[in-house]
Amino acid sequence: MEIIKLNPRYIVSEGYAYGTLKCIEREIEPSKDLEIALDSLRESAKRLIRKLDAEYLPTPETLEIREIHKMILNDPLLWSEIESHAKNGKISIEELLKVRDKIINMLLETKNPLIMERQYDIKDIFNALITEISGEKRVKISPTDIVYLEEVYPSDVVELYKNRVGAILSRKGSHTSHAAILAMSLEIPYIYNVPDLHRYKDHQIFVDAVYGKLIIDPTPEQEQEIQKIINEYQKEKKELEKYSKLRFEEILVMANIGFPQEIEIAKKKGADGVGLFRTEFLFLNREHPPSEEEQFLIYKKVLEAFYPDMVIIRLLDIGGDKQIPYIEMPREENPFLGVRGIRFLLKHKDILITQLRALLRASRYGNLGILIPMVTKPEEVISVKKIIEKVREEIEEKSNFKIGIMVEVPAVIFSIEEFVPYIDFVSIGTNDLTQYMFAADRNNIEVSEYYDDESNVILTTIKLVADKLSKTSIPIAVCGELAGKPHMVEPLLKIGVKEFSVTPSKIPKIKKQIYNVISSKAYSKT
Repeated sequence: MEIIKLNPRYIVSEGYAYGTLKCIEREIEPSKDLEIALDSLRESAKRLIRKLDAEYLPTPETLEIREIHKMILNDPLLWSEIESHAKNGKISIEELLKVRDKIINMLLETKNPLIMERQYDIKDIFNALITEISGEKRVKISPTDIVYLEEVYPSDVVELYKNRVGAILSRKGSHTSHAAILAMSLEIPYIYNVPDLHRYKDHQIFVDAVYGKLIIDPTPEQEQEIQKIINEYQKEKKELEKYSKLRFEEILVMANIGFPQEIEIAKKKGADGVGLFRTEFLFLNREHPPSEEEQFLIYKKVLEAFYPDMVIIRLLDIGGDKQIPYIEMPREENPFLGVRGIRFLLKHKDILITQLRALLRASRYGNLGILIPMVTKPEEVISVKKIIEKVREEIEEKSNFKIGIMVEVPAVIFSIEEFVPYIDFVSIGTNDLTQYMFAADRNNIEVSEYYDDESNVILTTIKLVADKLSKTSIPIAVCGELAGKPHMVEPLLKIGVKEFSVTPSKIPKIKKQIYNVISSKAYSKT
């Protein structure tokens, strides 16, 4: 028995699975001898398109990606490039791979993360074409098998879904790839950034894609516990479906999302809007900041998707554990207490202004809330509002939106009344608030015993904010991990919290708990 701990941040789609580990290899060995006539290659492409059309694809996301693949296969520019590498009406596998690599390099040269992700679609299509030509046989996959790949293509996810695979693991990946979108929409447990597992091929493996853990060859006692965990999870998942449709009169359960690909799963799980839309994904893993237009299209998409519900979009929260390569940031002894959040943005107003321009342009398409992170004093909010007014005049934008602050710096708790004239809502970020209250880095296992977001200290702190704002119309949301813990719902409701913002998968569970609490006689008497 061996346990491999994984970072939960690389969990794309939650769930549990137990089965035999199958490792899929697909390194294509170019053969100079293997050539194919262009006419035959076109016929292979047509067969692929017919296969795509014939496949049962149960979600809008799978249908959309199928259409993208068909469009690529029919693209005249693709065939023009293939023809340029052909000789005497034939092309070798080696030359076909050169075409693939040329297209991928063009995508990578854009430095746009969303466009760069399309490399996996190109790899997928060429892999399918070559498989069609060579008649290559794939590894046989049985129901409940756990599949490990170097990288996952969209067609892999569809094929594995049809085979009722237990879970997908990969070394490479991202939350924004088409494969990730499919895994989420089809609810197949999927984790990437997993270390090499080839030495465990055909071993039994338990995948915990909820907390991030693998158990290789569990003991008989562990197997019993694993089966119990899986059965209870499936039973609860089915039972929770009815709660996702609930709407409460005065209480909201909203979604925390970090990528636009999570929109559909958040809606499916019953989100009453978006309580926290993180924008960091737009700025990380690239060599230059995103343009105003690129940001505008993303913000517009999420606002339209949830209209008329509120969508709270947080301004870039960089610094601390998140750095961007195209801005020189001085080395800090303690970055979590340094230039991060609004402190960073006010030092880099060009980034702030571009983001605000995109947000204000998008505001006409939905119910927007702009959330300012890492606020310490009212002057920071005043500065942002001045920039907003200037931007509003420049782009002649007259639509309405709301402005709020993250309460995560302890000083704000004791001066919250000073912010009231400048804000419309408050979001309490209990993750950072807890680490600042207890002086304990939440990512440092050496001080984990001090980090306790369920303590009376944190609840008293939240109550203090609620009491101070009780005579205003300013709503209070909790958007940290605390909000996603069912047993903490009742204490939070009792101290005045009416908005919970949680990861999409936790929405039905929190709605169920709220329903149970407000239906109880004990709660109705309070």
